[in-house]
Amino acid sequence: MRVRILLTVIGGLLLTSGAVAQPQRIVSLDYCADQYVLGLADRSQIAALSPDARADFSSHAAIAEGIAQARPLAEEIIAHRPDMVVRSWGGDPRILALFERLDIPVHQIGYIADFDDIRRETRGAASAFGQAERGDAVLAAMDAALASASAASEMPALYVTPGGVTAGQGTFIDALLGAAGLRNAAGGQTGWVSMPLEAVATQVPAIFVTGFANSATDRVDRWSASRHPVMRRALGARPVLALDTGVIACTTWLAGAEAARLHAFARDHQPMLRGEQP
Repeated sequence: MRVRILLTVIGGLLLTSGAVAQPQRIVSLDYCADQYVLGLADRSQIAALSPDARADFSSHAAIAEGIAQARPLAEEIIAHRPDMVVRSWGGDPRILALFERLDIPVHQIGYIADFDDIRRETRGAASAFGQAERGDAVLAAMDAALASASAASEMPALYVTPGGVTAGQGTFIDALLGAAGLRNAAGGQTGWVSMPLEAVATQVPAIFVTGFANSATDRVDRWSASRHPVMRRALGARPVLALDTGVIACTTWLAGAEAARLHAFARDHQPMLRGEQP
């Protein structure tokens, strides 16, 4: 029965699908794609979002209210008669192959490691949705926020997650710290690495920046470095700023304002730390 229904829907879709200048029935396959769709497309263009569109790690959870949701399953997606599918990582190769056979365009949100990547992906998505001007507007706001945070203090800051991981070079967190005028205390390490407890014990960073500290989805193991007495003492001895979970769960133009907030936080705490920096 499900197969017959799916074939019927597909048949109807084939009669109405085709390239359109501005898609009118966008379906998003994962929460990161949701952010780009919700932030750049008109609400009337959105047919369905992922089941995580209203999760606590969704920056646009409030405006996702009332919009249909679809799991990344062929029958659920096709039932919404999409004329464009947007994904970051959602959907397996079989579904993507089906979309190709049905001539349904798929817009891919690429990996983001810095602010130039945000500009590229925002412009690409905005163009795909027929909303180039909106893309330009959100990027202009991002660049204005980054300009306000351009002064470098070179204060050492260490990113901390509840799971005991920090961010080295090549990660967006490293780019965010740099945009806020801070020096990443993870040093020359690359990618996502375990917390350097020895370094923290001997050379406490000026400030700590935490990620996913308040997320309901976070789980902390007993052995996590974030629970270690050395880390707890260090966190208690220095200013700590918790990054917005939605901004770091899926990186968009909103990261500009987050860099400015982090810069202001470091600036406000610099007087009390002067002379104490390692």
